[in-house]
Amino acid sequence: MKHNHQKFIKKLLSFSPRQFACETKTADFILDILNENNIEYILQKYSAKLPYFKKANLICDGRSVACLPSGLKSGKILGKDVILSSLISGSGVEEIKNINFNPHSDAISIPCYYNAPALAVSRNDLPKIFAAKKVSGQMSVVAKKHEVRNILVGNSRNPKNIFFAHYDSISLGACDNASGVSVMLSVLLSDQSNLKENLYVFSANEELSFDWPYYWGKGYREFEKKYLFLLKKVKNIFVIDSVGNDKTIEMKDLNMILLAFPIENISKFNKKTIVITGNFDKLMSVYHSELDNGKNINEKYLVEAENLVIKKANG
Repeated sequence: MKHNHQKFIKKLLSFSPRQFACETKTADFILDILNENNIEYILQKYSAKLPYFKKANLICDGRSVACLPSGLKSGKILGKDVILSSLISGSGVEEIKNINFNPHSDAISIPCYYNAPALAVSRNDLPKIFAAKKVSGQMSVVAKKHEVRNILVGNSRNPKNIFFAHYDSISLGACDNASGVSVMLSVLLSDQSNLKENLYVFSANEELSFDWPYYWGKGYREFEKKYLFLLKKVKNIFVIDSVGNDKTIEMKDLNMILLAFPIENISKFNKKTIVITGNFDKLMSVYHSELDNGKNINEKYLVEAENLVIKKANG
């Protein structure tokens, strides 16, 4: 079956943001495609209590400023002395109440969640906030139970390689990571012979959890808990994330591996872990925002990524 990348990605965007019920719809859609093509799979199911955002608002001199919640704790943010770039990390900044912005994006972008009340705003609204005499914001988040499914396709006993791609998203998530899911699914549909030696994992619950300090990657860590023996035995681990916005690259940098695949035992496996991705700088201009809408994706780069995955699977 010929896979249509653009059509598939557009369908995943219709489920966005792919959290909770919308994540479930995404999994059902992927499973429907696998069933239609007689591709067998295993479901790894688990329950998790995940962040569910109830409200967020920011008032500057009596006027509302557009914002989104970006904290894992409820509370108020008073004053404008706590405005910071969401790309700053370390020195305990992740524990500070704040109003944050992505300096690379015009949208309300959320590169980082904080272990404190936090609100994300557009960099374009900073002048309003700076000019205001009175600034006050608040957000509310609760724990909501969710039934999560990792979808395993291929050799789950003694694979040569394991490929991962997460199907959940923050906001629209075309590049991050409908693109990676589309590429991996296309590989399966084009040639099922490589299922004999490889395992493909469509992972849920990658973007957000209450785990700290790594609130992302929970779906990968749940896989690790059950299938650690596979991670130990395989030759290579490939993480397909945010492809299609430029030429496909393989990244073996430890910092990138920690960002893309933060499992508990990554120090044991980082030398055989490779991140298959696109242009990180381009991604940051749309990252975790409504601008990640598919306009930044080029079909030829998706095909390029697909060919690389096939090469790695057959190598």
